[in-house]
Amino acid sequence: MKADPKVEGADTTFKLDDYEVIPPQAVASVQILMKMWEQLGRPETPFTPSGAKLMNIIIAVWEDRYPDQARKWAADRQEYKKNEMSVKEQVSKKTGRSLASYPLPIYNIMGKLFPKFKAAERKNCMKMVRKWPIFRLANKI
Repeated sequence: MKADPKVEGADTTFKLDDYEVIPPQAVASVQILMKMWEQLGRPETPFTPSGAKLMNIIIAVWEDRYPDQARKWAADRQEYKKNEMSVKEQVSKKTGRSLASYPLPIYNIMGKLFPKFKAAERKNCMKMVRKWPIFRLANKI
């Protein structure tokens, strides 16, 4: 693959080494999730019965395939909760607060499998932390 010769300083070489190799476990995980998404009728939100089943599978696959990442994320979440200011302190200091925390891989997967679902919207965050306490970040919601 050659770069446009009109672009000054363009790299005209293409090396396969320049690209990251996708781990086989990630490929297998994606295949499992896509198959389940199809079997469950392509749910558009995690709040339908089939969407909830898919969300449970997404969480389980992430925890199973990336246990170290899951443990670190949980520890970071607990540390945040331990150091969280009270709502009154947050308001007086105008710091704001986070209601939910999604591991980046899960957030990205939700974005692909539930494209119309906005996981970061407040009303959706509230529903997510009630349905899946694993995502709860704030001590009080």
